[in-house]
Parts: sequence; structure tokens; C-alpha cells
Amino acid sequence: MSKKIKQLSLFNKSNDLKNLNSVLIFNLSKEEIKKLDNYSIDQYLNDVEINGLSKTWDNICSYILQFGEKNELIKIANFGEMYEIGLATEDKIKKKKSGQYYTPDDVAMVMSQWFDRCEGDNVCDVACGTGKLILTYLDYIGEKKALELLRKERIYLYDYDRVALKVCKTSLLVKYGQDLCDSIHDVYCDFLDKDIVLPNNCKTISNPPYAVVQKISDNWLSTDVINDSHELYSSFMDKIFSQSKSTVIITPYSFVSGNKFYSLRKEMCELGNGFIVIFDNVPGNIFCGRKHGIFNTNTSNSVRAAITVLNSSSKNKGFRVSPMIRFKNEERKKLLKCDVLEATINDDIQIVDENNKSFKKISKNLKQIYDSWIDNSKLLIRDLTTKQPNEYMIDIPNTCRYNTTASSTKLSRGGSITFYANSEDVYYFLYCFINSSFTYWWWRIYDGGITYSSNLLNSMPVPFDILSDEDKEDFKIIAKKMISKEREYISTKVNAGVVQENIKFPEKYKDMINSKILKILGCNDESKIFDQVHSNKFFIDCEESDEIKK
Repeated sequence: MSKKIKQLSLFNKSNDLKNLNSVLIFNLSKEEIKKLDNYSIDQYLNDVEINGLSKTWDNICSYILQFGEKNELIKIANFGEMYEIGLATEDKIKKKKSGQYYTPDDVAMVMSQWFDRCEGDNVCDVACGTGKLILTYLDYIGEKKALELLRKERIYLYDYDRVALKVCKTSLLVKYGQDLCDSIHDVYCDFLDKDIVLPNNCKTISNPPYAVVQKISDNWLSTDVINDSHELYSSFMDKIFSQSKSTVIITPYSFVSGNKFYSLRKEMCELGNGFIVIFDNVPGNIFCGRKHGIFNTNTSNSVRAAITVLNSSSKNKGFRVSPMIRFKNEERKKLLKCDVLEATINDDIQIVDENNKSFKKISKNLKQIYDSWIDNSKLLIRDLTTKQPNEYMIDIPNTCRYNTTASSTKLSRGGSITFYANSEDVYYFLYCFINSSFTYWWWRIYDGGITYSSNLLNSMPVPFDILSDEDKEDFKIIAKKMISKEREYISTKVNAGVVQENIKFPEKYKDMINSKILKILGCNDESKIFDQVHSNKFFIDCEESDEIKK
């Protein structure tokens, strides 16, 4: 380890196992031991509320080191979720600000399998928490290899949460032997502190905190990434990537295309190569929607996440990127396998620079259509529209779940984008184009979050300049038909007491427009190829379900 590291061990070091136990193990009273022998969730919550998280876990760690996994609750497999609910019970505000999302078992296994392929002799878990990632990785490689890493002092744990770090190290000692206490590097620290340096020739696995940086510390390195983004997770990515030989990291996906993360994307491509697998959060989400682990199965408001694998020792540069993966919870077991996820990744290697500032999320079988679209579109939406009111108004809701829709009148809804076409031909064409799959797909490629921004919409390329007179007439006929049916297909929802109107046209209109545009672009594909873009599940059957058609 570098001499610069400020290491604060959580346990006094000793080669004498008897002395070691006298330091690690507190003198639990007979009453405490009896209670822990029959420990329950209710007793745990009561202990946290009365004694605090630190004292409660001192007792739990002491108990398991003395008696092993004797109690059904006090097991290493439960520690992460127990700690999560304990933290939330003690200080909900602190948990929210810390931006902690605990890694589910299946995600940890996928990350571990990719991590095992990574280069690097020293193994680092940054923001290790209670140890889900490092424990899963050591399980995956097997006891023999795990013990070899531990005995050669090649395991490094970093966290700002002293109690969680203690739980992580205790779990390793229970699993692999208390005699290894001196061999584990447990670094209690602010990881962004400039004096904290990862060991040479290391590979790093991490699920860093997700929170806004309110104030940049004077102790941190001032980098473009932290100054541009003011996000903890991207700052962790920045430092980990620059100091590791290779990395597997799970973070929010916003760095893939968000403007404030451009410097991070650029740095990633300068450092090496790898791939990014990106997940949506509806209808299923990668973090299981759990806010309090096993004690709460809330499935809403989970972060949209991405797993990034970076090899910084390679001379090759750039990243391969998956589309945004949307899946149902019942598909999770089948989806979360390395080979399945890797099959989603586009073969195209993307390098972010001044000419290409974002990673594009495009599936393999749509890449040719995307290229034809871009190559045949010399105009953008902004070139064909004006904000000056005229008779050619188009209104678009600025939130979309599975489609985008255009209407000829303003509907009752919370937010929308309104623009005016600069001619009749443009009006009918854009009305159709926005009701096609292309406009929705554009959003999925470059955003896919919560809202469709006017800037993103205005930057969308359109092949209007290559339309024949016959094409323009066809779009006019289709648009007029749809406009005449708008009121017939209005759907209404009440969201937080506010009426939200939208239009749900039958699928046949979208298919008709898609087929027309594909033909104009010189693509032989059928409209059905866009099913994957709109689908609310990952594995699409040959015969599409009615739910997808909604």
C-alpha cells in the first residue's frame, strides 16, 4: 500500500489469536448472549433505537465471532440488509444524503464474474459498506483463491462508514478465519481525500454513494469531473478509473449522456476501453426497489443504473454500450447472466471527444437503421420549426413512458413542448414523425430518464429534405386521418389530483408511419423491429403480447 494512505484499522492488530479475540470480542453479559441466541428483527430495531447503530453492531459482531452463525438472523448473508434498515432507523436523513443503494445478490454475482476477468493483483472494494461485493467475489473464485488473496495481504477495503467497514471485516474473519485480521487492509477514510491512494497493480470493484456534492472539500483533488458534475458517484468513478488497472463499478446511468458528465466520459475513453450495460427502472429495477432491504419491498423510485467495466491497461480506447434494458421482475433471473447481458452490447466502439460528446444507447440490430437515419437527415427539428405562433402547432407531452405522441391542440397535462412548423408540408411530416418510433427512440438513445427536453427534441435529425412529393402527400393523408381521430383516442389519468390527458392512437398508425420512414431511409426492415424499443419486457415473444401493443 502507498505510504500516503491514512489507514485507521478498526481492530488492534496482533498475531496472538487469544489476544486478538480479547480485543475483537466485547464482554457480553449472559443476558445479552441469551437475547442474541434468539435475536429477532423487533429486538434488533429496539436495540438500534435505544443503544444506537454502533453499539448494536459491536454486540452483533462480538457475538458472531464467538459463536458463529448460530442465530437465524445473525448471519453474514443478512448483514447488508440488516445494516440498511438499522441505518434508516437511526437516521433516515443521513441515509438519504449518503445516497446508499445496497447491491442485490444477483447483481453482485454478475459484477463478480466480470471482475474475475479483470487484470490486477491487488483487489480493492471502494465504498465496501458491509461487504456484499467483496464477499460475493471471494465466494465466486472459491475458498482456495480467496485465502491466497487474504494471506498475501491483497484485499483492500475502503469506506467512510466506520461501523459498516467493521461489519465487512468481521464477515471476512468469520468466513475465512480470525487469524487473517492483520492481513486485511481496512481503510476508514474519505476516499476522495487526495492522500488516499489505491495500491499499485490493483483492480477495483465498487458501488459508490450516489449524492450531490454540496461543497467540494479542500482535501480533495480538484478535477474537471468533480467541478463539472458535483456528483459523488462520478467523482468516485474518476478517481477509481485513474488509479486502477481495471474496474467493475455500478452507478447511476446519467453519466452516459448527461452534459455535466462530458469530462468523465472523455477521460474514460482516454484511459482505456470497456463496456457499459445500462438498465431502466421500469417496470423492474436493478436495485429491486428496496429502501429498507428485507424489511420493505417498495418497488418505486429506484435509480436507473449502469454497470461499467473498464480496462485502463489496454492500448485500445473506447467503449461498447448496450441500449437501455427494460425488464419485468419475473425476467430478472433469466436476464442477469453475463452472456445474456453481453449479447445486448453494441459492437460499435464509441470514443467520446469534441465531435462525439455522448455515448449512444443503441441495440445491435437497430444500428444500421440509426446510421441510415443520420446519414439521410441533413436537417434538425429546429431547422423546420419556429416558436412564433401560427396555424401549424404541434404539442408533445414532455414525459413519456413507452411512446411519444403529437397532438394538433394543447391538452390538459402538467407539461408539454409546443412548437410551430414553418410550412404545411413540414407540419404533416413532423406530426407523423413524432408519432412514429423514431422520436421516442431518439429519447431512449440520448436520455431515457424522466422528461423529454426541448433541447433534445430540437436536436433530432429528420429526413425531410429527401422526401418526394408523393411522400409528402402520404404523410399529409396519414396526419389528417390521425388529427381527425385525436379526441376519440384521448386517455385521462389523475396524478396527484391533477388531470393528465394524452392520446393513445391504435398501433396501426405507428406501424404505418414507421414502415414509410424505413422505406424512405432505404431500410428493408419491418416496423416490428422497433418492438424492443417500446416493450415493457426484455424477452419479447415471437407473437407480441397485447400489453406491448398498448
